[in-house]
Amino acid sequence: MIGKREILAMGNDRLRRRATFASIGVAAILIIAKLFAYLETDSVAVLTSLFDSTFDLVASIITAYGVASALRPPDLRHRYGHGKAEPLAALAQGVFIIGSSVVLAYEAASRFYHPQDIANDNVGYAVMGLAVALTIGLVFFQNHVVGKTKSSAVGADQLHYLGDLVINLAVIAALGLHHLTGYYWFDPVFALAIAAGLLVPAFHILKQAMIALMDAELPQPMRDKIRDIVLRQPGVRGVHDMRTRSDSDHIFIELHVEMDGSITLREAHDLTEKIYAAIGAEIPNADILVHQDPVGLEEDRLDTHIETGWSEE
Repeated sequence: MIGKREILAMGNDRLRRRATFASIGVAAILIIAKLFAYLETDSVAVLTSLFDSTFDLVASIITAYGVASALRPPDLRHRYGHGKAEPLAALAQGVFIIGSSVVLAYEAASRFYHPQDIANDNVGYAVMGLAVALTIGLVFFQNHVVGKTKSSAVGADQLHYLGDLVINLAVIAALGLHHLTGYYWFDPVFALAIAAGLLVPAFHILKQAMIALMDAELPQPMRDKIRDIVLRQPGVRGVHDMRTRSDSDHIFIELHVEMDGSITLREAHDLTEKIYAAIGAEIPNADILVHQDPVGLEEDRLDTHIETGWSEE
């Protein structure tokens, strides 16, 4: 019989897949529309947005591959599962964004030396308006998916498209100012600003990906919550050496639980099962490993080493 946890996981998996398909579809539509707009207007700001959408498509394909890989169940070579595929996809996205910003900055700078007029700006307005509408819809859907699944790859994609929304609005502003003033330099100035602005979400994406890949601990409030859940169980006398990490929407928890040394192995096992159930009831996406210790046992502890900075005794 399929339990609540399995049903929730299947629903989250579908949401993550739909989010990746939606981002690929939006990117493909915008590439076609922006290519047409660039050919009609010859605006470097529009070209900047076109390049960005092209990199969006590549990044979204990487995200789709990362999510599909992360959803594969554990196997003989990957007993912890494949969750690291998502932060790896996010890392690749960050690198792509930085690369695109460098290329776009070079193209924009060259327009200062070779200025060109913007033609058919009404086409530019229409296409960029379409881009704004599609991007807003995608970002809202991605926000819903991230809230449900905590997917790092979809979260990275969402940050990327939030940056795209600003870019699309900036292109509209560049077209409008050029139309009102007739000055050529608005176009490359806005393109340079867009290229620089791309670096902000890129470094944020890289930071979040590295946190996951380096197995950083969960935030302290979450660790405190886990500790409180365990300590509430009758028979638990203490908790130490707790280690936590996360892969996408999955949390791994390892901890030592102190129990009365006189209880039987069966009783220790039953208490451990209660701990699993209590944590699972409040954190359904947790993979938990409990090491049972008799209370008062003198042993070499990870907590002690961390508190003392791994100094030699």
